[in-house]
Amino acid sequence: MKLKFLSIALSAITLFSACNSSDQATEITVSDTFTLEGPLFEGSNPAQLVYPVDIKTLLGDKYHEGVKITDATLASATISALDSNSLSGITSMVLSVASDNPELKMLELGVINPIKEGSTNAALNPSVEANAGKYFQEKQYYIILDVALAQDLDDNLALKADIKFNLKHN
Repeated sequence: MKLKFLSIALSAITLFSACNSSDQATEITVSDTFTLEGPLFEGSNPAQLVYPVDIKTLLGDKYHEGVKITDATLASATISALDSNSLSGITSMVLSVASDNPELKMLELGVINPIKEGSTNAALNPSVEANAGKYFQEKQYYIILDVALAQDLDDNLALKADIKFNLKHN
């Protein structure tokens, strides 16, 4: 009798745990163009993109009422030159995320330093510690690309970004 009760209790716990299982995962891709308007100067030159957070759109068929994004990590980020077909003159890049919420400080997601001369694209190295999950709980978030130039540039600079995030949600 005790064995039968223990078996039923264990089955119920297993079933309950499966229903409240750990977070689900979804990969999203943000593809956009950063435009830095000249004149640009030697050193740091930031550009930003603004994205409203629409969980229903982000998660698609995985969306359900009350879902919350708990973690967001950078899976990959590739930055490509549009106008000049080369990243010539760019020495490094840092990709960050920010929010209007003063409690959330800007968070560095990935970096590449140095950039190989003559490259047409650069794959940033994602930070293993950076978790941007809280930014996806805001109304909107900002993706900032900080481009370091070796010398002044009078022209505009357009860079295509393909950024992939791994989201976890419950």
